[in-house]
Amino acid sequence: MNKVFLSIGLMGVMLLGSTGCSKFLDTANPSYTTEDLYKTKTGIDKLLIDIYSKLRNHYNTGQLQYWGTDIYMAAEDNPDSKMFNAYDKSFNSTAGIVGGYWNNLYKMVQEANMLLARIKPDMEGMNTASYNATVAETKFLRALAYYYLVETFGPVPLLTTETTDPITTVERTSETAIYDFLVAELKAAQKVLPVKSTARGRVNDAAVNTLLGKVYLTRAYKSFKQSTDFTNAAAAFDAVINDPEHVYDLLPVFEDVFNENNQNNREIIFAVQYSADKNFTGGGNPQQGYFGFCITCFYPDMFSEVQKDYSYMQRQFWVNPKAHELYSNPSIDARYEATFQRTFTINNPENSNTGKTGLYFPVWNDESGDQHNAAIFIPFKDEEGNYLWYPQAAGYKDLAKGTDKMPVVKKFKDTKMQWQGPGTREAVVYRMGDLYLLSAEAHLGAGNNGIALQRVNAIRRRAAANDNVRTQMEFGTLDLNIILDERARELMGEYDRWFDLKRTGKLIERTLAYNPQAKSAGNLNANHLLRPIPQDEINKLKGLGQNTGY
Repeated sequence: MNKVFLSIGLMGVMLLGSTGCSKFLDTANPSYTTEDLYKTKTGIDKLLIDIYSKLRNHYNTGQLQYWGTDIYMAAEDNPDSKMFNAYDKSFNSTAGIVGGYWNNLYKMVQEANMLLARIKPDMEGMNTASYNATVAETKFLRALAYYYLVETFGPVPLLTTETTDPITTVERTSETAIYDFLVAELKAAQKVLPVKSTARGRVNDAAVNTLLGKVYLTRAYKSFKQSTDFTNAAAAFDAVINDPEHVYDLLPVFEDVFNENNQNNREIIFAVQYSADKNFTGGGNPQQGYFGFCITCFYPDMFSEVQKDYSYMQRQFWVNPKAHELYSNPSIDARYEATFQRTFTINNPENSNTGKTGLYFPVWNDESGDQHNAAIFIPFKDEEGNYLWYPQAAGYKDLAKGTDKMPVVKKFKDTKMQWQGPGTREAVVYRMGDLYLLSAEAHLGAGNNGIALQRVNAIRRRAAANDNVRTQMEFGTLDLNIILDERARELMGEYDRWFDLKRTGKLIERTLAYNPQAKSAGNLNANHLLRPIPQDEINKLKGLGQNTGY
């Protein structure tokens, strides 16, 4: 049988959820399963949790979230980065990144199809309420998988029934039909689940509305758009924002949103769960180590491997120095200091200067020359105007004078994990700061400029460094690029940047303007708005075909 459309009815299922505490999704780890297992609520619950667990693999595929965008770039010059970040002429369908991504999403689809085929309201342990809730959760997860499949690959096989026989022939379903399916599925799931999750990591009605709004909003830019898409998107987002119970709301202080001791707070709508328990955390959440460099590798005499002091980081995804300039006035925008760590204190007990500043990056627009008595001072640019917060990459003129060091993103810092161990923090998928900006984009598209401006200015006021500068933070006008700039500031390091740029039709324009590797390669074009169908799947499945340009 083709591994993409794997039927798992008679095979072992490894369930990687979070702890068994009642506040989290409850999981099991059976050594094997039988056909009879899925005839009970217990078995259905295990299958549902396995679908949830695959969200970890999905959101951990950072290359398809961050590379090849305006505010992130590759720190390494290798075949994958040349394809997915630089979009050079080597880009082809054999890339392993897309194969794993495709497989994981289709496993979610197949398991969802299996669950929906087997669940019955009168099965052992099931009642009407739990039946309806499980169906709604599963429809959401299947819709989420298809949203990323269709946005990544374009027309893909739309499978909606359980497959127990080997699949050798498929048909690519049009994007139009897939979007119609997504809208119908998510509308069917609306108002079934509670607004507040019954356990951490479970889908809720607010998450359903958020995804439905994104589906409408994404379709609103396409050739097969419907005239009400922007309006419907705004209504879905505003159903959460204007909820009379205010179950979710913007936290008053931006920094509190990502305080590791304040997880699952009122701003978080939906998040993938991890745990400090090694039996349940799997490979862990890697997000804490994505956006930085190995400070203990560069300066072992000054910095010791102590997780609570400095997260374990390697060169993975580089924050483009030009992204710092989007914080046009970091002295009044509290998000800059809340997002980036710029000062690094010597913590090696064998160093005579322990406790003093070892490494210091100034605010990007600081021209004072004040080095804060740091042992090592790395300014934003050199005297010739070259960016220094770049990786050194051979073959790229703009990157030749980089230092391989930059202020690190500290939003996701994890002091509970062991050095080089698996990350324990939740991975935030939907939160209110994001929702306000999505609502602004939808209202702007619908012609409701006043409401759009209100939404963005609510985010801007929350970001103000103090009460005296709130009015200075407000915008007087708004357009799509302003919203994308604001999304960069508000959501730095969070998911979906590639998908945001694609949705709004700005991927090519903004990537070529900001990303030096893509600009140097000179090959980014409309074909790259879709990624290549994995060649291995084309070889196995008759009728699949390849996207244009690969």
